[in-house]
Amino acid sequence: MTAQAKPRFKKILVPLDGSQLGEAAVPYVEELASIAGAEVILLQIVRLQYDLALVDAHASDLDQISSEYAAHASGAAQEYLDSIKERLTRKGVAVQTLVETGSPAEKVVACAREKNVDLIALSTHGHPGIGQRALGSVTYKVLHYADRPVFLVTPSARATS
Repeated sequence: MTAQAKPRFKKILVPLDGSQLGEAAVPYVEELASIAGAEVILLQIVRLQYDLALVDAHASDLDQISSEYAAHASGAAQEYLDSIKERLTRKGVAVQTLVETGSPAEKVVACAREKNVDLIALSTHGHPGIGQRALGSVTYKVLHYADRPVFLVTPSARATS
């Protein structure tokens, strides 16, 4: 591989879900970002879910509840991301945070394109098995639909921070 063909990591997207398991990729990203001088983009997706059978009968109530939930969940997500950002920033890593609402896999892939990231780094959530169950549904979809490299950290490979 020639020097011009080496991959360069200037922006690394790290989707997080608020769980310790979801943070398993963070120590690896910290190391890689430190070596490469890359910026890390921490992303958390707020999912809005409700029973579609209730939508017609209670649309206005549902809109109000959904708006309140989205505001609360987005605030909590931002606080969580800020805590991870603080840890990384103390170690000299440039970090930005994003909170999005919607389908996690779709938002991760879209964010990777919009922010022109060089790498998506995420933890798997699945259990031993084959395909989607082994990776977790969001990881599986990101792996198959992302148009850039994806770095996966499995539960058994978790690094301690």
